[in-house]
This record gives sequence, structure tokens and C-alpha cells, in this order.
Amino acid sequence: MRTALSRLIWLLLGGLAVLAACEGVLRLLPVSMGLYRTPQFERWPLQNFEAHLPYAYSTSWAMLNAHRGTTNNYGHIAPFDYRRDSRPLLVIGDSYVESLMNDYADTLQGQLGRRLGAPSAVYGLGVSGLSASDYLALSRLARDEFRPAAAVFLITDGDLAESLSPRLGNYYLASDGGALRLRYLPMQGESLQKKLRKAVGDSALYRYLQANLHFSLDGLFKSSAAHAAPPAAGGRAVQDGDLQRRVADWFLAELPGGLGLPPQCIVLLVDTDRYAIYRHNAAAPPKDLPASRQYLIEQARRLGFGVSDLDPVFRERYARDGLKFDYWPLDRHWNRLGHAVGADEAYRLLFPDGATRCRPGAADGGPDAARSAAQSGARDGA
Repeated sequence: MRTALSRLIWLLLGGLAVLAACEGVLRLLPVSMGLYRTPQFERWPLQNFEAHLPYAYSTSWAMLNAHRGTTNNYGHIAPFDYRRDSRPLLVIGDSYVESLMNDYADTLQGQLGRRLGAPSAVYGLGVSGLSASDYLALSRLARDEFRPAAAVFLITDGDLAESLSPRLGNYYLASDGGALRLRYLPMQGESLQKKLRKAVGDSALYRYLQANLHFSLDGLFKSSAAHAAPPAAGGRAVQDGDLQRRVADWFLAELPGGLGLPPQCIVLLVDTDRYAIYRHNAAAPPKDLPASRQYLIEQARRLGFGVSDLDPVFRERYARDGLKFDYWPLDRHWNRLGHAVGADEAYRLLFPDGATRCRPGAADGGPDAARSAAQSGARDGA
């Protein structure tokens, strides 16, 4: 009995030693870790993560495409702080704009800033998991905080359908007497898991399993439940083309007022399934119906927004150069080239023939900034 107990103790100690060694090694590697969502739920997603947090990012078991950085004062991924009333050009979207998988200089907002000669006059407001309903809520917060001069939205698959699904921590659209109304399910307070992470620091081993390998016990239980239960009614509803078109109409109607901008200073970049361009059998089932996507594009153009349907743009570039716009085959997020195509389209639509009407304000100083500030002051005093 004593021998068996002794062996068990040594086995446990050996297991702990292996775990400690794994933790120590992984702490030297770019495991995805370090980001905490802001507890200021009433300011989310304008305030995204907590401010001035160092983080690391990588993807897959091999920790590929590693990046490190620090969040800014609004908890966004940018190498500079944002300032109130600075009249920036906003770039709004989901994880494509958040862009943890790219160097900041390679992102849509980074490349637009270089094109303008005013890098810190372009504010990236990208938050993973956002949809059209969140974009509108974010636009209203950003309007009051920054008084933007222009805005670019990166519209990705699911932005219409997912706006109809109540999700904890996000905005969504609910039908109220036949009209769509914006609702919010705030993620208030801090979970025990987050409190422990902040108290003792991230475990690199745990984050490797969770973020890089996408493994969790919750995921296993949810997967089992999903196989056992029939699909929820909400899951069927978001595939309704009429509902998706109503979301598009609501979004386009609310957007100018939400931003305080005319449609001519708002650009929609509508992404496409690039994997289907490279290889037809690699296409993914769309969340937003193709007819709903086309309806959004046509209605936005009719209302005077700047719109780029990126499908023909990407197809032409790929046929010409044979270069991919993302991290095929591991990650559908745009790479530097994908962001460059988006930046070219946004610049072309916002500033045709050198137009300055939508040019951002005084974030970087210089003649353009001074001119914008003067024009803004004249309007405010009118």
C-alpha cells in the first residue's frame, strides 16, 4: 500500500513538473494571450479591450503568423492613441479591421493613413464578432466622441444575418411592431475566469489550448447539445431573405445620422468569398444570402454611398497576378495585399480627382488638417 501511494505521489509530481515545463516553454513563445474586454459595457465597442495592454497573437498549433503589440487608450490595435473631437477618418468592421494577424502598417487603416499622408488621422475601430447592428451602435458612439470626417465600413459575410441573433455582449435587431429596433445584451461585470486571469496572469498553456488549438470543455458540451437538439428558431430566421433585406434597409437608413455624415463621405467595402475565387470547391456556405448581399450593394449605391463590390475587384487582380489576398488555407482574414486592395478602393471612392470634402481633420497637423479644422469651425459658428 505504501509503495503504491509513493508511486502515485511521484507520478503526480512528475505530471506537475511536465506541466510547469510546458508552461515555462510556452511563455517564451507567441501564444495568443493578453487581451481583456473592457468592463465599461456602456462604452463598448468604442472602448474595445482594456487600454495599454501588451498582447501576443498567433494561429494554429504551430503558432504561425506571430505578432505582438499593445492596445491604445481606447483598447484598439493601433500604435497611437485616439483623441476626442479630432475629426478622423474611421475604419469600422469586425476582426478583419481589428487585424491582430497583421502588422498595423499593413492594415486597411494603416495603408489609408499613408495614402493621406496623415497616419494618425485614420482610426481603426475593429472588434471581433461585430455585425451591422453593432456597426451602427459603434457609429453613434464614435460620432459623439470623435466628430468623424468620413467613414469606411468593411462588410463581411454574416453582417446582415448575425444582426438578427441576440448574443450576449453584442447589439442586435429585434422586431417591434413591424419595425426593427436596436437592442443590447451587455456583458456586465467580470467572470471568475477573467478575475483569476487578471490576478495571477494568463497561463500560456491554457491559452495555447484555448486560443491556438480552440479546445475547451464548454465547446465539447455545446457540441454534444447541438447534435442532440433541433436548430433554434432564430437560426432559421436569419436565413430569411426578406429579414436580411430589412436589416440592409435599416442599416443604410440609420447610418448617415448615426455618423453625422452625408452618404458621400461613407464607403462600404463589401467583401467576398476569396477562397471560391482560388478554387471553386473551396467555397463556404454563405451566412448572408447572395441576393441579400446584392440588395445591400444596389440600395447603398442608389442612396449615394460610396460602394465597392470587391468580388470583381479581387477576381481581376487574382487573374492578373495570381496572388492571394488572405492567409490561405489556414485563415480567411485579409493579408497585406487584401488590405491594400481595400485601401485603394476606399481612397478612390472618398477622394475622387483629389476631392477634399471628406478629408480627415487635425490628428496629424499640416495644411489639410488646418483647412479641415477651419472649415469645421466655420460650420459650427454658422
